[in-house]
Amino acid sequence: MKRAKVVAGALVEGYEDDEEGGDAGGWTALVLMLEEYLDGDEVDCDVIFDNGQCVFGAVADNWPTIEPYFNETGSNSPSTLSRSKQAELLELAIRAVQCLGFILGVFHVECKYTSRGPRLIEVNCRMGVRPPIAQMPLKQMAEYSVNADKSGVLQNIDFIDQWKDHPDVLYIKPYIQPGAKCTCVEDGLPTWVYCIMVAKSTLDESIAFVKHITETTVLPIS
Repeated sequence: MKRAKVVAGALVEGYEDDEEGGDAGGWTALVLMLEEYLDGDEVDCDVIFDNGQCVFGAVADNWPTIEPYFNETGSNSPSTLSRSKQAELLELAIRAVQCLGFILGVFHVECKYTSRGPRLIEVNCRMGVRPPIAQMPLKQMAEYSVNADKSGVLQNIDFIDQWKDHPDVLYIKPYIQPGAKCTCVEDGLPTWVYCIMVAKSTLDESIAFVKHITETTVLPIS
């Protein structure tokens, strides 16, 4: 715990040669809160409330996380789940917000559609990271947060330049800068290296395109 520190909101183990550690053991309560493991498809339900009623709701898919750390990977909007499953998830999200007593505002509700039906993860009193979905979506988007595939030091971010001006890339930006130390899942909590969002004419094309970029981009970690 002497080397442990907070990075992007998460408690991570530092390196032996770090000049300074966070000494998290000196200020972190070493108490565990255990949560039930939920299988199935994870989603984000974004809802807008006015006078205690939901006036807008939309569902976006989250792609499988990197276990056992549950680091986020990608997502797409609109959702590919059936309309009936989306309706169940939105109903759960709406009732969760109402049970908490909120009557006005925007809420980002994370849920999963499990083998036992829809289950709540958490309610956030904020907007989601994706724009609201119109009745007929104006864009079909997919995004990916790329985790380090090996441990070491990031040498450069030149790979960003290859895609930043592509007409179908809405954004591509690094999470870390050259010289930063990276960790892969085999060695601990994975490090997010960069994120990218794309938009194509269809959702399938967007998903395929973002996967092509992330799968063919070699991260300069050594």
